[in-house]
Amino acid sequence: MTELKRRYYLDVLAIHSSQMYASLIYPSDIISENLKEIVFDNRKDYEPFRGYFARKDRKLFWIDEKLINELPLKVRDVIEELVCKDDVATRPMNPQRFKLVPELKISVRELIDDLAPYDHSVPKQWTLMKIVALMGFIGRVYVCISSKSHFGKSALYELLHYLTDKCPVFKPRSVPGVLNHITGNGNIVLDETHKCKSEVRDIIEEFALQIGGGKSLYLNGALKSKNTKSKYDAVLQSITFLFNNVDQYKNPDTDYFEFIFSNNKAIDDRFLKLKFDGILTERFKKDFDLQSVAKTNRMYYIDFAKSLLYLQQVKQQDKYGRRWSCSSVLDLKGRRKIVYDEISWLLDLYCENQDEFNCYIQELDGAIMAYREMVNKLDENYKSMTEYEEL
Repeated sequence: MTELKRRYYLDVLAIHSSQMYASLIYPSDIISENLKEIVFDNRKDYEPFRGYFARKDRKLFWIDEKLINELPLKVRDVIEELVCKDDVATRPMNPQRFKLVPELKISVRELIDDLAPYDHSVPKQWTLMKIVALMGFIGRVYVCISSKSHFGKSALYELLHYLTDKCPVFKPRSVPGVLNHITGNGNIVLDETHKCKSEVRDIIEEFALQIGGGKSLYLNGALKSKNTKSKYDAVLQSITFLFNNVDQYKNPDTDYFEFIFSNNKAIDDRFLKLKFDGILTERFKKDFDLQSVAKTNRMYYIDFAKSLLYLQQVKQQDKYGRRWSCSSVLDLKGRRKIVYDEISWLLDLYCENQDEFNCYIQELDGAIMAYREMVNKLDENYKSMTEYEEL
């Protein structure tokens, strides 16, 4: 593998993420609704502690009241363990303030081209996928992505999470497990949602409808669930659903994404659905020093994250004027048109001329139409089967 490809090897980025973000507590990690006063079981001789509980990667933390406005904070080596009933909370004693300053350190073209530069059977589809994924961090994007299982979609989002700590990719298994992944900005990426329990799917649907409908605050409909809050800030929250093509499911008429929610039509109105073609053809080899590559590229990874924050700022402040005219063949309306425009915004930044922009708009339109064609056939089969059963 080339040096550039090694830089984006998932195991290398996992090492970087562990060193950079694993002990970092964000405001979104706070799970206490209000300031708490607690006498901990192993500190009964102390005055009540005043502060907040936080949860990061299943680990419980205690954040003192005086630190709450300093977040995000990196938990360093000096800690205290506080026991509360059956839980043990880590209390940072010498936390370090953490802030990445938005700055364009890497050009947009390089940012996209160098990201996961792996061999792919349909290179333009892979580039478009990268643009969609990056826009999930930069803007507010609500998409459903279908492909063959070896396309590389889950790995790409995992890679972005390692770079930003704001694009968690997971298979939803519990209500707290879903809600505690809401970052407020960045992208929550739900993989194979059809496999989760009905009560978890109900919360996912409620969250997707509220935030996908344009709200910047999610009001929790599962207040009785442990370690969840009554409301979640979601000002810059994107949502992405990942799943495979219809032909890769044993019972698509019941298990496919189109049928798993109680209000599938409302989800369809809010989410732009795309079908990508091709597979990764890269041969990954772990024949190099992972730690060394992670260390060598540390500043590059930081520059990458700073550049994404810069683009996020530019998008929020509407500081970029589009260069190319968009001649889409689709007649999208409402929320789907808004998501389409978000994606084409980054396409406009990426492309070097009108012809290249037109080419990628055709790819984007083609991905949308390909998804429609795939599910229309499924819908026809489902309807014909239902009519047969009624007879």
